[in-house]
Amino acid sequence: MKQFFLLLVLSLLFLFPTAGLSLSVSSGHMLDRFELIPDEKTPFLTFKGFFDPGQFPHIQIFPRNSKTETSVLLPNTLINSILLPEREVTSFSEEGIMEKMLLEEKITKKENGEIEFQVTLTISSTEEHILVLDTEKSDSRHLTFALQKPVKKETTNAQDQQKVESIIIDLAPPAISPREEMLLHPVTALMSYRRVVQLNLTILNASPHPDSAQRLAVLLDRQQKRTIEKRIGMKLKIVNISSVREQTILPKTKIYFHANLMREALILAQILPGEQVIVPMPQSRISKLATDVEIYVGKNFE
Repeated sequence: MKQFFLLLVLSLLFLFPTAGLSLSVSSGHMLDRFELIPDEKTPFLTFKGFFDPGQFPHIQIFPRNSKTETSVLLPNTLINSILLPEREVTSFSEEGIMEKMLLEEKITKKENGEIEFQVTLTISSTEEHILVLDTEKSDSRHLTFALQKPVKKETTNAQDQQKVESIIIDLAPPAISPREEMLLHPVTALMSYRRVVQLNLTILNASPHPDSAQRLAVLLDRQQKRTIEKRIGMKLKIVNISSVREQTILPKTKIYFHANLMREALILAQILPGEQVIVPMPQSRISKLATDVEIYVGKNFE
């Protein structure tokens, strides 16, 4: 079941509207963590999170002014600000090839209402390198780049300058499994999406304290409402406050979100006190769009 939810987030994470009454269905990437894998011949920079392999061909890699600096443009991409809060990373080993990495997240809204997400990575190294996307090591949970050293060809008597060997990478997307094909189907996607101008929130008490849901509602609707609305860019409305069955007690507060509202759920999690678990809305409730986000107040809420 856990793998099913992860596939659901992968396939439905970024669904954006187009102009008028028409809707365009797409997916994208979420960066959670990164890891530099050292190697004497070819070090690897791997990002972990949720990725759409079908969009790997749209990733753009281009060198900067210096031969030791490269930029990577990742379209339809967001950064998980909870797991990856830093935007400038310099904590690399002095013996390693990487010196610094900058992460720039850009979210723009077009005149037709369409939302665009993109992340630009700027990678600085201690020596000259060629950054390439490694499709064999990249999949729906990993995005891997190889930092290759330039390969020098043998020169002929007529050649005075050295040439760098061209590296050709096959960017064809991998085959889609039957389960992924079902999750990527437009009908499934549209059932989980509606154009959101107001975030409808349900708060359910799943703690042994009978007033926990009411206290959380006061916190969100009165004390933190302006802050939340400013950060999510839409109105916040609490549409329901109730309790679950008495035998249903959760140790931690749990936040359920529709696939196109993961960013808003993460913002709510940053504001709520204590530790929360953030999970996609179960498939059985995906088509019930009256509520955008559901918060089950757990035992740890004080």
